[in-house]
Amino acid sequence: MKKYRLTDQRTLLGIVSKLTTTVLQERDSKQKFTLQNPVAVNDIMKSVHFTIAATEPLLSKPKSLVCVLKENRVELRVKPVNPYQDDLLQVYEILIEPLERSAKRANIEDISAYEFKMAQTADLGTVISIYGKTSIINQSLNQWQVHLEQTLTNYGYFIKKVQIGFYYAADTQLMEALATSKAPYYVRDANRRIFYTDRGFFSTKKLSEIYVRSYLDSLLLNNAKSTLIFPFFSNGKVLLGYFEIISNLPDLGNPILQSDIEGPEGIGPLLTFLEQKAEEFVFQLEFAYAKDWETVIRTTPVRDISQDGRGIGMTFPAGSNIETKALGSPVSFQMVINSSPYTFYGSLRSMKKGESDSVNIGLQIFQCDKPEGMSYLSSYASNLIGKAVYDSGTI
Repeated sequence: MKKYRLTDQRTLLGIVSKLTTTVLQERDSKQKFTLQNPVAVNDIMKSVHFTIAATEPLLSKPKSLVCVLKENRVELRVKPVNPYQDDLLQVYEILIEPLERSAKRANIEDISAYEFKMAQTADLGTVISIYGKTSIINQSLNQWQVHLEQTLTNYGYFIKKVQIGFYYAADTQLMEALATSKAPYYVRDANRRIFYTDRGFFSTKKLSEIYVRSYLDSLLLNNAKSTLIFPFFSNGKVLLGYFEIISNLPDLGNPILQSDIEGPEGIGPLLTFLEQKAEEFVFQLEFAYAKDWETVIRTTPVRDISQDGRGIGMTFPAGSNIETKALGSPVSFQMVINSSPYTFYGSLRSMKKGESDSVNIGLQIFQCDKPEGMSYLSSYASNLIGKAVYDSGTI
């Protein structure tokens, strides 16, 4: 069955707005909800928020809201915006699955992937702890520090610099504590000694008062008023390192973080953005050390594709041995767009049994062999899905 994965802000807002008169059910708890007040938020993630109203007391925070319309099953994948406001949610993806009787009218069955390959990766933690910052790692660090600085600055943060480090070299009381806790850390205002400790952030109460005072004095001497340290992990969930974002102003120079840190444009979207960037950064490192590429299958159909082109589902026939591969493994494959071949690189994210012993897999795509490839894939997917969903009256 074909699925359409929608991620564009305008598309998500349009669909949520049309579902405000529909009762949706939480996939796991089966509790019923109605949607209210959908709004597009101009944050760093271009989010879509809405509130929910339950017909009975809330049992648990919804993760997936589902409804079946006349011709389609619609699933909203959601998460809380604010830990203190249970009824405010963000939708980050919508899945539309045509029912059997209407599946043929919105096909993507003519899309195939070619020369699908997988590789083993070196243990990044071991590589880094033994060799430290190799030339490959240093080059990647420099590129990503500049990228993060520019992106955050463009979205209203006042950034002095971004540093990327690894916990194998932790040599201060703070870094050693963060390596043990695996938690993010945020000093909002070094001058006023304001720390952020919600959402699982590290609390300086675990450190000695003398050390904290010395640490804050050091920040102020270097004209740093706020610092956010965000950890990143390997695909095996092993702690590797951190992004350290430093600003000359309190609250990273962002007025929304200062006035409404738990609001719709506050710390939540920033954490989601950093989580995505950390995942992409780790992939770049793991891909650089990938070895022993093996051709798994010469051609296979594409089952579904996300609107931004970064998520792709494929179906492998029985006997392809894809189920013996480890989640997180690097993959590469070719797709033909506008009659030209493009090679895309990503990682294996999910596997589950399909019909007739086939295996359905999900991939996350990070880069292409040609600079324009990712934007072409995004445009291709968006046009394909838009035509299928809207021209055929899916919603």
